[in-house]
Order: sequence, then structure tokens, then C-alpha cells
Amino acid sequence: MYLYLFDSFLAKKKYKKILDRIETRITDLEISGRIVRLTILENIQEIIKDALKKGIETIVVVGNDKTFCQAAGALADSSATLGLIPIGEENRLAEILGIPKEELACEVLSARLVEIIDLARVNHYFFLSSIEISSQRVLLRTADYKISLSSKINKIKISNLDSIFKKINNPRDGLLEIILQGSIPGFFSFFKTYKEGVIDSLFFLEKIKIESLKKKKEIPILVDNWRILKTPLEIEIVPHKLKVIVGKERKF
Repeated sequence: MYLYLFDSFLAKKKYKKILDRIETRITDLEISGRIVRLTILENIQEIIKDALKKGIETIVVVGNDKTFCQAAGALADSSATLGLIPIGEENRLAEILGIPKEELACEVLSARLVEIIDLARVNHYFFLSSIEISSQRVLLRTADYKISLSSKINKIKISNLDSIFKKINNPRDGLLEIILQGSIPGFFSFFKTYKEGVIDSLFFLEKIKIESLKKKKEIPILVDNWRILKTPLEIEIVPHKLKVIVGKERKF
């Protein structure tokens, strides 16, 4: 049984023809199912929880990375499979998973090539993609080390499934990728190649903790580009936690 979650931004008139083509294609491929058109007021976790109780085995997000990541976290403790039909510009993860846009993605769903990938957990929440920290006011702790950031570091990225400088994380290796990005050198800041900064350090861990340098000062942290949490945070990889439909052109 399939459940299709249509992203809230798809209510705009300009997406109607695209959605009509998608609905026609999933019917032709005999993978049709219940459709829920999300609104900004609805809680996607509650919708998925209710669907799982009713025996839904495959949940497909029709939309972008943000909603796909929310659905992934909601499926962490289930045996259901997650699929994606990407629409719009914010679909970096679809490219990594080898899923083409719009109705072409229906062919991938029908082929049903499933990979079991890692999720990550931050405090009590699961996340799929990455955590970004734009602050020098934090301290990183591991089981063995304490990492203080130099003034050259302007961004920290902790990734499970993401890309940076065309490098793709492997979401099946049981490790978090910790990226410390430095400031762009003045001379090179004019060149497009360096627009994302430079990687100062790169290392792999199963678990890491983020604390504020000032104990009474909480630092806001962006998780999967939609959830805001505050320090202190304990982040760890949870191997083989999510079943996801991928394409043959996946990049891991």
C-alpha cells in the first residue's frame, strides 16, 4: 500500500499540470495509492504515524528535500519504505539518490530498488541529511578529544547524506562526516570555485557532542534545513535504519 504526501507548496496553480502527469503515471504503473495534500499547518510526523498504524508499507514524498527529510525522521522506527518524487529546485538529495524529477521518478518507484541506509540522531530526534553550525562559539567533544575552533573556521557541517565540493557522503558506512570549513582567502574570494569556502578539516566519527563555549548561552543549530535545536547536542550515527527507494544512478 502506498501513501503519497504532496508538499504544501504544490498547491500553487503552476504545479497542477505536473501533478496531473504524475497521478496519471502512477496509475499506469499500478503503484497508485492514497494521496494527502499537506498544508503548512499539518504535522507530517502525525500523518505518517497514523498511516503506519493502518498498514501503509510505502510512503512517497512528492516535493522537495525539506519534506523528504521530515518523513525520513518519522519512519526511523518502522519497517516502511520511503520514496521520493522530486519537484522544484530544492532537491539535492534526489540527485544523490539517483531520482529524476517529476513523472520520470515514477519509473524509479515502480522498479523499487531499495537500499537500507543510516540515519543520524541528535538528542531525541532522527535526521537524514546534515547539521550546519555557523558559529565559532561552540566546542566539539568526542569520546577522546575536545576540539576548539580557530578563528579561521566559519562553518561546521555534520553529515550523513549530503554533498560538499562534489563529494558525496556514504550513508551506509556507519559514520558521521565532520567538515570544518574555513574562511575564503581574499584573493580567491572572487572566483566561483571557492564560493563555498575551503575545507579546513575533515574527519569521521560515530558520535560527537556540541556545546556552547559559554555554559549559560544556548546556540541555535539548523538540522536538516528545517528544525532548529539549541546546544548542548549529542549527535550519533544509527546504522541501517531507513529503507529508501533509489535509482540506478545513485551516487553512493
